[in-house]
Amino acid sequence: MELVARSKDRWAPPAGLGPAAVAVSLYFGILLVPKFWPGFAANVFFFVYILSLPFVLFGLVAFALRGALGPLSIRLDGPSRTPEQKLMIGVALWGCLVFGCAIFLSRSIRGALPTRSYLAEFDSEVWKDPESAPNVRVEITPRQKMLGSLVDRLKPSQNRAEIEALLGPSQGTPYFQSTGRDLIYRTGPERDTFLSLDSEWLLIWLDETGKFERYAIDTD
Repeated sequence: MELVARSKDRWAPPAGLGPAAVAVSLYFGILLVPKFWPGFAANVFFFVYILSLPFVLFGLVAFALRGALGPLSIRLDGPSRTPEQKLMIGVALWGCLVFGCAIFLSRSIRGALPTRSYLAEFDSEVWKDPESAPNVRVEITPRQKMLGSLVDRLKPSQNRAEIEALLGPSQGTPYFQSTGRDLIYRTGPERDTFLSLDSEWLLIWLDETGKFERYAIDTD
């Protein structure tokens, strides 16, 4: 009975793992907030949060290594890892799992359009004007203002010719070729970020019949 009790004690979750796992989950869950509140990514809190990620991940790795300094094998009649070591390993493993899930979800969830995407109704002539998405840095472009109205017009029944009649020919750029996108249009400078360094693009995929399948807004 004593051996069984000792074995159960070795495999039981260490005290404090639950609250620590909740705290780690909430921390990495912040990565998903901009998917539902795009403007959140532009404030200084999120900028500082992004800067903190490498240090937190390094801390989790350090926790795992320190916890692994205990016995490499657990024997029923021998020493086992201390509760503190078990807690370190548990928090590190859980943190890495949650971080991986957060990254996967942030790339899989389409999320809301960037802020100020519904300021104007879509106008095909304005969109096709070369000055609608200038290369110079501006606060927001005409294309970005009407982006929300545009994506509401994209329907599964539309083929490539119909989409290009609305938006003009797809731009000749190597960006995002690995994604398999069929059409691509620059909309303007990157939005909803503390430092706007990249460009924002509208990507469109067509299905096997050549009709609209889906779209995405991405930055280079």
